[in-house]
Amino acid sequence: MRGGCSPNRERCARAPRRLLLAVVVWLPWIATAHGAGEPTEYEVKSAFLFHFARLVTWPAWPNPSDPAEPFEIAVVGRDPFGETLESTIGASQVHGRPIRIRRAASVAALPRLPQLVFLGDGDAAAARRALAAVRGQPVLTVGEGNGFADHGGMIGFRLTPDGRVTFDVNLASAEESGLRVSSQLLRVARVVEARP
Repeated sequence: MRGGCSPNRERCARAPRRLLLAVVVWLPWIATAHGAGEPTEYEVKSAFLFHFARLVTWPAWPNPSDPAEPFEIAVVGRDPFGETLESTIGASQVHGRPIRIRRAASVAALPRLPQLVFLGDGDAAAARRALAAVRGQPVLTVGEGNGFADHGGMIGFRLTPDGRVTFDVNLASAEESGLRVSSQLLRVARVVEARP
């Protein structure tokens, strides 16, 4: 499930560096575009969301019969991004499709299920309800609550002791929903298993 690398080990060994390089290259652009020195935590997380969208495969997206269908990102519950998500990745495209960003108090309040749901750090019970609402659906769940990926979320952001943004991946949760996570992403993540 992590993807094979035997045909060209050297090229595969460089894959995680390419992902990190892509994010690192993006960060100075973010800082320049926003007139600041260091990118903020949520500018970095916005850039990671964009790369997650590019490195995960959905079973029924994109829809070839609708070339204008956007890639939808929904922020559910507490919104820690403010305008940062739009200003950082709102004008970008995923596989040639525009990104549409929605916000809602709950998954049930969304007009339709998006490709990616971000659950802000807040009410653990609300996060569990949101995860239950999309379980088994082709929706990438990303969050930042303590142990988010350990408790069934697919990708959980965490901060290292020196303040860098990194993430955990719950591969079983992603596969249960029919999503395929690129080996490039898995090589730079800490893969975790869901706790009972």
